Amino acid sequence: MTKAIPIFFSINDAYAPFLSVTITSIKAHSNPRQNYELIVLYEVLSVENRERLGNMATGNVAIRFVQLSPDLLARLAGEHRKLPWANFTLSIYYRLFIAAMFPQYDQAIYLDADVVVATDLAALFCMDLGDHLVGAVRETFAIEHPQSLRYVEHHLQLPIAQYFNSGVLLLNLRQMRAEGFSENFSRLLATYHLDFIAPDQDYLNELCRDRVLYLDPAWNTMPTRGKRVVPKVAHYTLFSKPWHYPAAQNAQYFWDIAPQSPYYAEILAIQRVFTAADRAKDRTAEHNLLRTLAIYAEKQPANVWQIKKELELI
Repeated sequence: MTKAIPIFFSINDAYAPFLSVTITSIKAHSNPRQNYELIVLYEVLSVENRERLGNMATGNVAIRFVQLSPDLLARLAGEHRKLPWANFTLSIYYRLFIAAMFPQYDQAIYLDADVVVATDLAALFCMDLGDHLVGAVRETFAIEHPQSLRYVEHHLQLPIAQYFNSGVLLLNLRQMRAEGFSENFSRLLATYHLDFIAPDQDYLNELCRDRVLYLDPAWNTMPTRGKRVVPKVAHYTLFSKPWHYPAAQNAQYFWDIAPQSPYYAEILAIQRVFTAADRAKDRTAEHNLLRTLAIYAEKQPANVWQIKKELELI
């Protein structure tokens, strides 16, 4: 067996059923001669869910759970804990602390819990990042909607071709530690109440500006109006969850693997109770998101680049 590949997640109880599908898909495509270590970061996660997810471990796929320390949570306390959308939790920020929390790893993968893996992740992990901080895929939603394109290019002051999605990341943890990445993020978060719509993703894009290795879109295949690719990792972003919309783009990858999950009955129940009223709420939420993006796009730029200069972070 070779040294384990570390793969990080951050969830709460609501996402335990869907993480189980992600884990099932990783196991299904794992190399039996390769070790994998799945590390689940959490603030609150029930004992039952930790036991059920933990029982999915195999001989070469270990699963462990790491509760965020009071010290780290204290850094997220105060006014800047406020998040722009009700469905966001502080877990969105946890990936920004992985480098500091896990000094034993030089490189790692981070995955959102709404993905399905369709290949061996060893191929992603083995990529050479050089001195890039992350490997990531360009965000399709931002590119395909004029409101978000304007938000990125005007408010974030970032070329749209450089804006990446943070749901699938190859992390250069050694380089991040050398540059004080987690500490820099903490200082920005504590000092400035920056006006972001997707705060974790926007912070990552700003802190990794010009330090990104852009990956083939197959490594983070999001819903798109453009050219389709065969996913290596299918990512069900925003309002395209297959457990709500069985015909969502690339939903077949989810439903092909979900029956092998120990949470399959719960997932089917979630699907059954998702009503026409819930679908209408999603349409309203998407409309409100685009409207908010349009409003932010006309605001003053966030000036994160200037703030980082002031903080002597670059």
